[in-house]
Amino acid sequence: MEIHSQWPKSFGLIRKDRPNWFVFLYLLVTVHSFPPVILFRLQSMFFEAGFPPLATLVSRVNSFLFGVTIGNQVRSHGGLLISHGHVVLDGWTVLGDHVEINPFVTLGIGNSSAKPFELWGPTIGNFVNIGTGAKIIGKVTIGDHVRIGANSVVLSDIPSDSTAVGAPARHFLTKRGPGDRPWEPPQE
Repeated sequence: MEIHSQWPKSFGLIRKDRPNWFVFLYLLVTVHSFPPVILFRLQSMFFEAGFPPLATLVSRVNSFLFGVTIGNQVRSHGGLLISHGHVVLDGWTVLGDHVEINPFVTLGIGNSSAKPFELWGPTIGNFVNIGTGAKIIGKVTIGDHVRIGANSVVLSDIPSDSTAVGAPARHFLTKRGPGDRPWEPPQE
């Protein structure tokens, strides 16, 4: 919730003295990208508690309502932002902290003549932005502070502090600037 929870108070959409439960309800009702993440967290909780059929049911509801299909083996280690629907996360995929996933993104397993079928998905680092329509296929590692360009197809590892573009994706190192740091609310 930390990615979502600061901006309503910072921009004056709700008063700063409102309790966390009020912020949660506000986000649940008004922000399209918040309910799919909540359903994913619920799905993960059911799967780890030993109720895989219930986790699969929650995944199906998420897919039906929001167009976000997430397999039971996907794990997230922090803030997650799914901008809009039409997202597929599958295989043994691990997401780091502050991962932003834009529409029409696919992360997960692949099967081609170049890469044989495997159940392992990618490992995504912290503070990663995955552009619209990007595909990250197979057991690859994406470092911290990486940007994946729109419609890129990532088939190999991307080191930290890089930008990856193209099909197949090529990467180049980028300088870290103010836009790469986590968003902080304005100080009063």
